Amino acid sequence: MSTSHASTREAERLNALHRLDLIHAPRDPVLDRATGLAARLLDMPVSLVTLVDASRQWFKAGVGVELLGTPRAHSFCAHAIEADEVMVVPDLVADDRFADNPFVAQPPHVRFYAGAPIRTIDGYSLGTLCVMSREPQPDFGAEQTQTLVDLAALVSGWVRMRESAGYLDAATGIFTRQRLLETLGTALRRSPTAGDSHASLLGVVDVAMPRQMHGLIQVLGYQHTERFIAECIERLAYALGHEHPIYRIGLFRFGVLLREQPDERTRDYLYRLMKTLRQPFDSEIGILLAPDTVMGVARIDAGYDTDIDASEILRRASAAADDAWESDCCWCYYEPAGEARRQRRVRLLTDLRGALEAGDELYLEYQPKIDVASGDCVGVEALLRWQHPALGFVSPAELIDAAERTALMRPLTDWVLDTALAQSATWRRRGLTLPVAVNLSAHDIADEAIVERVDAHLRRHALPGDSLEVEFTESTLIDDLDAAVPKLEQLHAIGVTTAIDDFGTGYCNLAYLQKLNAGKIKIDRRFVQTLDSDERGQVLTRAIVRLAHDLDYRIVAEGVENEATLRLLVDWGCEQAQGYLFARPLTAEALHDWVRSSEPVALS
Repeated sequence: MSTSHASTREAERLNALHRLDLIHAPRDPVLDRATGLAARLLDMPVSLVTLVDASRQWFKAGVGVELLGTPRAHSFCAHAIEADEVMVVPDLVADDRFADNPFVAQPPHVRFYAGAPIRTIDGYSLGTLCVMSREPQPDFGAEQTQTLVDLAALVSGWVRMRESAGYLDAATGIFTRQRLLETLGTALRRSPTAGDSHASLLGVVDVAMPRQMHGLIQVLGYQHTERFIAECIERLAYALGHEHPIYRIGLFRFGVLLREQPDERTRDYLYRLMKTLRQPFDSEIGILLAPDTVMGVARIDAGYDTDIDASEILRRASAAADDAWESDCCWCYYEPAGEARRQRRVRLLTDLRGALEAGDELYLEYQPKIDVASGDCVGVEALLRWQHPALGFVSPAELIDAAERTALMRPLTDWVLDTALAQSATWRRRGLTLPVAVNLSAHDIADEAIVERVDAHLRRHALPGDSLEVEFTESTLIDDLDAAVPKLEQLHAIGVTTAIDDFGTGYCNLAYLQKLNAGKIKIDRRFVQTLDSDERGQVLTRAIVRLAHDLDYRIVAEGVENEATLRLLVDWGCEQAQGYLFARPLTAEALHDWVRSSEPVALS
């Protein structure tokens, strides 16, 4: 063993010793019994459980010795922990390593020593169970040696129980996140050598994607969901091979250590592994399950000159797992090129609260809604904007994504409602009465207090209910239709108009329109923008308009950019439209001036 590797191993051994905090732990009767048994069974006057620290040897239990410890330089056990097996010295005087040791050359004149290492789960020798005598023991044979080994194994088992107590997941019995971090730390400190067989990849496995787990918890409850997770762990252990420990690092997220293969074999292996884990299986909870399992993979760069710690490796692999399910891939490597995007997301999550409090970063723009029969502006849609002081303009999609990942969706919605209604009240005082539409999210429709919140904002600005229109995407409504229907009815009861936004891009399930009582359907711009040249799109959109009218919905078309498209919509009976043909989103003051100065839009 090289000097550098030996020093690294000793540093890891000392880390394990200190992590377990055994040196200063209270005296334990288990250790007292072990030393008592060793003394009686082996007929020895002295028996000790020792712990070998950097400069001192500690006695944690013992028979025949009053000392609490000795300097490490005088320790026989310091030599024994370096041995693979029991170290037996029949006569210490005859051994050059110990002939000058003060405990040999001076009273108490120890002549015999035998010590068996006490090992952790990872195989680090913390100290020994040893026996000593003032008389040489040339006849200490195989039977006595095995007895000492067996007793040391019991002490090692006690150590491992203490070690595992903080590193085993109570629900599943597998290792925890903290244990994984410790193992990664060891791997990072290890100096890489040719032919090194240690793991060089960390895989983070989501046994199911968040949306699937959310559905399982809602349908099955936590008890059956934990059973499903346990079954996924069994499948993962079988696919990996039981020599690979599994670490639980989240509700449905697990860590595994893998060995990187040369060429394309690692990729092929990961594809095969994920294919196996995604196979449907009959669960013990009584249903057929097909987990949407994904994996993120990060390299473990071992060596002395790395600045990367265990937490960073785990973060990278977790980020790769997030990338995998967001991009609908079964697995992804961590790619440094994606770091800027992840850092931007973290920055947005961090800064959004400050933006809500700052007062000058978030603002609304307003896009006119046009009555296609008269050409008049009959309402506006409030569009949320964020001008970040460092990152510049943040798209609405990024902004809402950031809000939904934090607890800020509710205060953000309240800010939009308050700002939009305050502006509506200002326009009214200036003689401009225009209903303002506000988009609400899935978080809002799930809020039992959403109707009371909307009503409170209307009252605060002394506005009637018909001054507000709330828009929900169809996917938002379908996700929890039973909860959405009564809330729409309650909004109508206070005079608020409701609209189904982005219609045609979600579930494509027209049956739900029978249950909803929204006032309007907004046809998504992706249908509208190509209407003038897409005959199939024309057939589909015309059918949507006819169906919606038969169910007493009014139609709003988004993304109208030319007169040819507008003419088609007028011919089909569409009531309202918005888009660049009429106006781009405008500031509140510009919208007021535009309405006052613009002529009704008329078809030529």
